[in-house]
Amino acid sequence: MSETKRIWDDFLTERDKQVFKAAGYGKRGGFGKRPALFIIDVQYNFCGDKPEDILEGLKQYRTHCGKEAWDAVAHMVPLLELAREKNIPVFYTESGRRPDLLDSGVQVGKNHRGTEKTVVANTHATETVAPLAPRPQDIRITKQKPSCFFGTIFMSHLNFLDVDTLILVGCATSGCLRATAVDAYSYNFKVIVPEEACFDRFQASHAVNLFDLNCKYADVIPAAEVAGYLRDLPAPGGGAA
Repeated sequence: MSETKRIWDDFLTERDKQVFKAAGYGKRGGFGKRPALFIIDVQYNFCGDKPEDILEGLKQYRTHCGKEAWDAVAHMVPLLELAREKNIPVFYTESGRRPDLLDSGVQVGKNHRGTEKTVVANTHATETVAPLAPRPQDIRITKQKPSCFFGTIFMSHLNFLDVDTLILVGCATSGCLRATAVDAYSYNFKVIVPEEACFDRFQASHAVNLFDLNCKYADVIPAAEVAGYLRDLPAPGGGAA
């Protein structure tokens, strides 16, 4: 393993660490030339209305992910500002349901409990948190399943904009972010996950999914490194790098 301690190190067995080293997992895929920033489900029902302990937050939102959500938002804001400065595409997913939850399908009874009120579309709960609020030029995609590629026109947008690199931030690391990352990899996009800019309600799930994504499907790297890449992109109208 790398000498630099990673968030997943405490969750791996000694055998895991030996296999990682011997099998050669976790090599860098690198950045491309035409990135897009993708903000996944950073809504009040996942973040809470303010930073607070997850067990307290669960009293209001069953999908609450704890104060770590707002810690991650603080790392997303500079990336969003750089994306806007460099005029690269910014995508948002908005995860909301019909009041009768029919569009949730089999999720009702598994992840929902049949009477969810904090997952309904066009409510405060399913609104993107204010520090990351979308602007008119951004692309907002509604989804009902974990991967943003499933049942949406996301791929059509990416083709039209000639994107080759997806920078994924948001939640949950083990759910929608992971599903979208694996599909993006499957479609041969370079996938970048800024480690501090994603979050999950389960600490073990967060750490182990970042480890697995970094092994096989994405570069899980410090947010500061991603910011450096964005900062070094040519200014809008300045031509290709």
